[in-house]
Amino acid sequence: MEGKGKGYTTTIEGLKELFEELKKDYKVIAPTLKDGVILYKEVGSFENIAFGYRNTEAPGFYSLEKAEGYFTYTHPANSPKSFLHPPELTLIKAKASQEGLVFEEVYPEDKMCLFDLRACDLWAIKILDRVFLEDPYYQRLRSNLFLVAVECTYATLTCFCKTMEKGPVPKEGYDLLITELEGRFLIRAGSKKGEELLVSLKTKREAKKEDFEEREKKIRALEEAMESFFNIREVPQKLYSRMDSSYWEPVEKRCLACTSCTQVCPTCFCFDILEKNTIDLRESERVRVWDSCFSPSFATVHRFNLRQSIHSRYRQWLMHKFAYWIDQFDTFGCVGCGRCITWCPVGIDIRQEVKRIAG
Repeated sequence: MEGKGKGYTTTIEGLKELFEELKKDYKVIAPTLKDGVILYKEVGSFENIAFGYRNTEAPGFYSLEKAEGYFTYTHPANSPKSFLHPPELTLIKAKASQEGLVFEEVYPEDKMCLFDLRACDLWAIKILDRVFLEDPYYQRLRSNLFLVAVECTYATLTCFCKTMEKGPVPKEGYDLLITELEGRFLIRAGSKKGEELLVSLKTKREAKKEDFEEREKKIRALEEAMESFFNIREVPQKLYSRMDSSYWEPVEKRCLACTSCTQVCPTCFCFDILEKNTIDLRESERVRVWDSCFSPSFATVHRFNLRQSIHSRYRQWLMHKFAYWIDQFDTFGCVGCGRCITWCPVGIDIRQEVKRIAG
């Protein structure tokens, strides 16, 4: 898709005008700085967005420094999953009364704008859409969503969206798309509601040929700088041919089964259902919470754990991302964001594990 209709350029003041317009109808979620890390959080002010920071990432390493410009980072440490498939979501409330039990379904009503989404996270949302296609709670959140995407002009050492063919250029799924140019921003619409909002902005001018040429130059330079780690067309069948434990046992010497990779992954969707009761047992909530295939209890059936070893859990996770999902959802479960590499406490690099195991 890469932008419908006309393109416009604007200044930082124009972006602030856009933010204020979005805030009238939506709860705006944007990258913010907290405890030395860039995170997606609700922001009440345009000035709270983490503009002008550059993240340096490597296996098990993360740091920030000031940089010239605005959208100078890649993506926050957390992902849109935290808001569309929250870590904890109340589904049903039950209350005891004189007439008996009263049940109440709890549906989220928030209208959210996810501001500054990168190509990898747009693809992650598309994958979550397939997983939760018939889930009414997810659909309620998804239907009230406005997506403002930003084109990357910088990649960290852990980014591999090019390898997974999910970036760095957003192809579809956004309402507005922003590209930072020299001293200005190129904005294009990707939906009817995005186009209506863009046209209504006062601080803008119609984009010129040189604006698009500068954008092409920046994108081309980034794509040429990014490495391709493996051929994804060959990976699923090669992995299926190496299910024997001998291929997977080496990772057990390093993996802590800490679940960090599944928590930061924008597409991991496993969950559990809990019942939370008050002390007097007169009220109860049914709550959906994140779970992880690395958890010792995850694959326990009738008190027997089907995956007792750490390497068998790692195999389940990696195979799900690079093989099982192709059969299940007709797409890879990995978008190449690299979060699992950065936030693994022992620096396990999934790219290197795929290359090692798939040969």
